[in-house]
Amino acid sequence: MKNSTIYAAILTVFLIIGFYSCSGVSSNSPSKAVISLYEKMKNKDFEKVAKMYVTKEGKQLSEDEAKKIEGLLGMGSKEYEKKGGLDNITIDEEKINDDGTSAKVDFTVHYKNGDTDKEHVSLIKVNGDWLFQITNF
Repeated sequence: MKNSTIYAAILTVFLIIGFYSCSGVSSNSPSKAVISLYEKMKNKDFEKVAKMYVTKEGKQLSEDEAKKIEGLLGMGSKEYEKKGGLDNITIDEEKINDDGTSAKVDFTVHYKNGDTDKEHVSLIKVNGDWLFQITNF
């Protein structure tokens, strides 16, 4: 009986860890969220990338909005491929607002052909995760 309780506790811990590590969204800093997003872009996992976006108010995108984002990501990916594909991301600056619920990250996108682009994004913390704000929807 004691062994089955221990095994149940261990199984529960592994399931919780597995859930959070496989969700593809969890990040404990705005900079890590940016890096995670671009890793997913490199893997062309546009559905997971789209789940990292929310409205300006922090609300989940509708299914139609998420599909639009996926389409835009696909088009963006083709542009990245013209530069040899994504190589890596370097974080230039991370600014978390005093309230701890919003942030801005300045970063540099490095392409495999040696080109770079300076970028910046706004993020909002929703249920403990840093997500990317979309303002045009």
